[in-house]
Amino acid sequence: MRNLFILVVLQAYWLTTCAQTPTCSLQINVAGILNNDGKILCSVFKEGLGYPDRPEQAFYKASIPIKDRKAIIDIEELPPGRYAVALLHDENGDNKMNTSMVGLPKEGYGFSNNVMGLFGPPAYSKASFDLSPDRQKKIQINLRY
Repeated sequence: MRNLFILVVLQAYWLTTCAQTPTCSLQINVAGILNNDGKILCSVFKEGLGYPDRPEQAFYKASIPIKDRKAIIDIEELPPGRYAVALLHDENGDNKMNTSMVGLPKEGYGFSNNVMGLFGPPAYSKASFDLSPDRQKKIQINLRY
């Protein structure tokens, strides 16, 4: 009986703690899509972990269909913090960025804050932004080809 009481108390504590955790939502509008081929791959990195070339470490990942050369990504219940977004227009559906023989991208790509790196991807500090508790943030990322 005592174990049951402890279990009920712990469960009630857990439920009230989780219910009070503030969350954020993020909407990403993808602009500059050249065609409806393939999909948009989205990787959202929290606090710089894995940014930008290790999408397996992304806090959130999605594959979004393209319609009328537009794509919108709605992400709910993100914890507050600092994030950066990397997008890829995966035109051929191989789930990776295709590059030329000299390493230049053959498919569209973009980063939050619409920043670009000089020789490679931009630094996390330039692409990152803050999400505040109980707020919705809307951003637009313009793809480059």
